[in-house]
Amino acid sequence: MELFNLNVYNILKIAIDNKSKKIYLAVIIIISLIFTLASLYFPLIIKNIITELEKNKVSVFIICYLILFLILRSVMESINEYLIAKLGNIVIKDLQQNIYDRIVNYPISFFDEYNSGDLSSRLVNDTEVIKDLITFHIPKVINGLVMIVGAVCLIVLLDWKLTVLILLISPVIFGIIFPLMKKLENTGEIQQNEISNFISKTQETFKNIRMVKASTAEQSESKSISRYINNLFKVNLYESKVMSLVSPLVNLLLIFGLLIIAGYGAYRIQNDTLTLSTLIAFIIYSFQLMSPISSISSFIGEYHKSNGAFKSLTVILSKDIENAKNTYKYNFKLEDKLIFDNVSLEFKEKKILDNISFKLNKGESLTIIGPSGSGKTTLLNVIEKFYYINSGSITIDGIDINDINTQNLRYNIGLVSQDIPIISGTIKDNLLYGLNNVSITNFEIKDILKSTMLKDLVINQIDGINSYVGESGNRLSGGEKQRINIGRVLLKNPNIILLDEATSNLDNESKSEIINSISEITQDKTVLKITHNMHELKEDEQILFIENGKIIFKGKHGELLKNNERYKKFIKNEA
Repeated sequence: MELFNLNVYNILKIAIDNKSKKIYLAVIIIISLIFTLASLYFPLIIKNIITELEKNKVSVFIICYLILFLILRSVMESINEYLIAKLGNIVIKDLQQNIYDRIVNYPISFFDEYNSGDLSSRLVNDTEVIKDLITFHIPKVINGLVMIVGAVCLIVLLDWKLTVLILLISPVIFGIIFPLMKKLENTGEIQQNEISNFISKTQETFKNIRMVKASTAEQSESKSISRYINNLFKVNLYESKVMSLVSPLVNLLLIFGLLIIAGYGAYRIQNDTLTLSTLIAFIIYSFQLMSPISSISSFIGEYHKSNGAFKSLTVILSKDIENAKNTYKYNFKLEDKLIFDNVSLEFKEKKILDNISFKLNKGESLTIIGPSGSGKTTLLNVIEKFYYINSGSITIDGIDINDINTQNLRYNIGLVSQDIPIISGTIKDNLLYGLNNVSITNFEIKDILKSTMLKDLVINQIDGINSYVGESGNRLSGGEKQRINIGRVLLKNPNIILLDEATSNLDNESKSEIINSISEITQDKTVLKITHNMHELKEDEQILFIENGKIIFKGKHGELLKNNERYKKFIKNEA
């Protein structure tokens, strides 16, 4: 399915994208058809009963037949509604999975642009609107159209003059209702946007609840969220106004239509040109027509409303997935060297990296330092292809990284970030996150727990390594999160290790021990390290000094201290 062209047609294609769904849909159609035909037959039974009553010949058999008919019809209706609801839920489940799979494969730049709460809202609330459309309104319309065609054919046979009267009334009803339905389209889009904004704001507040409380900002947040609530309230109120006009107006117009039919029918009965049984059967058919017409009008309103959800999702799903057009020639394999050759990256007309060039042999280490905002973290990000450079090249063993399979490249790179990502699971879940294809022994886990000073943390937990860390690791200290992060990378055992302020959340004692552990474990690895802790630097450490996205100095730390006054001054100020 072309997700970026999301509409009712493509949604319905999901309902028949495999053989089992097609069979399921066929069963639903057959049951719906039988149910509709049974409903169309019902007025004829009533007509016969009234005719028998007029002749004083009503039999017990026909009454029992009517009761049995109504019971079977109700059972079929119940089964049909369940099957439709089940298929609708299957379709939405597949749609949500498809949307999630697409979004999660977008590049990092997409997630810089969109709020995570907004994306979650689109995945849940927008698809819920679509679910209502396909599980309730579309089946009602399809059944209704069959009912209308069947009922019109039968009422023509019953009395063509009354049929002409109905056909004259119907366009008038639709002409009055349709403009109101059109108003719901824009309202639906605005409503979904406001729901998304509200969810995003609440998620942000709850995620940062410690900062909110530490800043005594509860009242400020309450005032802030009230704006979102009021905006949503206004949109919902406007929708309610429109809907409060539509439903009574539809019912009123239909009742007027029935009164006109009943009045004309009564007039003809008095003139002996119509029987009472025929008029009653005709009125029942008219009621049967009322329901589908009402369903169609509701569908039009709901369709316009769901168009807002379609538009919102289409905007998000129109983005290109990561490397969608790339046909990879190589898998990752670092045997020789990593080379940056005049690498530049520009974002919103601002140069983030400016002609960066360096060479790093396998097993070597490079420390990147410089003022905050100078492009250090971005330099690590482009190695993982989180962002794509505008000019220059990054090669591994002479192969451009754009020709290397992205998943394979990232699997062989270990990143310890200053952001300390922790998932809501156990300590073990976090240590083994993303390592599904690697066989990790308990001995290796114990060794890493010792190396990263996590052993005491595990021992002190009731469930040990299977203890839950809370949402985003809120039961852990910053240092414990960082040690788990480091442990995960060391278990991954990648060829290239990227350390972005890897020990920034550790106390001095822990920092010293973990630095030694990392040094031992990464002796044969290629390491790029960012640090603001100048005390960590060693005399023979290779330094890349970056400022405003440019390399200002490069060389060994000891030599730069001796020969470069500007470098020496920077180190002194930072220390």
